[in-house]
Amino acid sequence: MATRDISVVVVTYNSAQWVERCLESVRDYETIVVDHGSTDGTVELVRRRFPEAHVIEEENLGMGGGNNAGMRLASGRYFLLLNSDAWLVGDGAEQLAGFADQHPDAAVVGPRLLNPDGSLQRSARSFPTLWRLATEYLFLRKLAPRSQALNSFYEGGFDHDEVREVDWLFGACLLVRRDAADEVGLFDEDFFMFSEETDWCYRFRQAGWRVFFCSPG
Repeated sequence: MATRDISVVVVTYNSAQWVERCLESVRDYETIVVDHGSTDGTVELVRRRFPEAHVIEEENLGMGGGNNAGMRLASGRYFLLLNSDAWLVGDGAEQLAGFADQHPDAAVVGPRLLNPDGSLQRSARSFPTLWRLATEYLFLRKLAPRSQALNSFYEGGFDHDEVREVDWLFGACLLVRRDAADEVGLFDEDFFMFSEETDWCYRFRQAGWRVFFCSPG
């Protein structure tokens, strides 16, 4: 797969302490950095260390709006949306894109996410319902962490160690098919922060596309 097939979009706001590791992990790809008015030297660091990256300086558009600005400039068949405090390991981007190539109905593919201490960050989620919200906000899920009944919002019992079709994925790292985004539209910018990826995945699924969790091997 040609590296030009993947365009990386990173939204930054006072991200100088971690963005260097993030961008180093995707240096082989077209990279668009959308900065929301950083005052800690983020933009200067990016321009100095990664002169090949496209930098867009915008007012704070929220995560959805910032990613949209980057995707509009991107040229790849796939968008890789990556949080500025996250980074890829090895050929993770190629594995995600390879999986998407093998599943032409996949609009979104997300990888296994680990916290800095190596613990699992549960990124596969189910669409919210009254019951799922109750188990979350009343802390019922903590009574039985692996119970699907009490943890369905977080795909309880799923160890994030295999391929699975899911409702939606947490947006720290998402590979998105351009053709699917062209069909359903980009993020709804009425969601300034949080829930924008839930809405987007819902629209993809309503249009007949699929969303996959994929644990690169």
